Amino acid sequence: MVVDEADSLTRMLRGAATGQNTGAAGVPEFLRSSRRPDTVLARACRQLNDALPIEIDKETRLRRCQAVPGKHILFQLELTNYSGPMLDLASFEVSYAAPLQRNICANRDVEILTKLGVSMMFRYMTRKARGERRVGDVYINGPICTAALR
Repeated sequence: MVVDEADSLTRMLRGAATGQNTGAAGVPEFLRSSRRPDTVLARACRQLNDALPIEIDKETRLRRCQAVPGKHILFQLELTNYSGPMLDLASFEVSYAAPLQRNICANRDVEILTKLGVSMMFRYMTRKARGERRVGDVYINGPICTAALR
């Protein structure tokens, strides 16, 4: 049986995106020793995309994972039942970015990934009859998590 090295990384990305710790053992060693981490991250995102969409909570759905060269991951999240005032990008940054960073950074999978130099962006979108609208982005990396968890 061949074990795909991206499998445990896929579980870890899912844990990072959904806020559930997976305790994906072996990933740190693998990513550290990989000569092509972007290739493996891209494969892990493709595997995760095969399982999407995933309901994260009653208001949020994970719609897409995308690997960007340089060990960056973009998670596209859809706000499905958001009923509050329509947010513009600035008010999202002010009201929601810091608490979301704290919650995301507290996840063990996120902690491991950021220590390995992986950065993540959580892009929140809404879907209306007239198409999609970007609500806001939450950036995650090692220094951001260090500051967020102080």
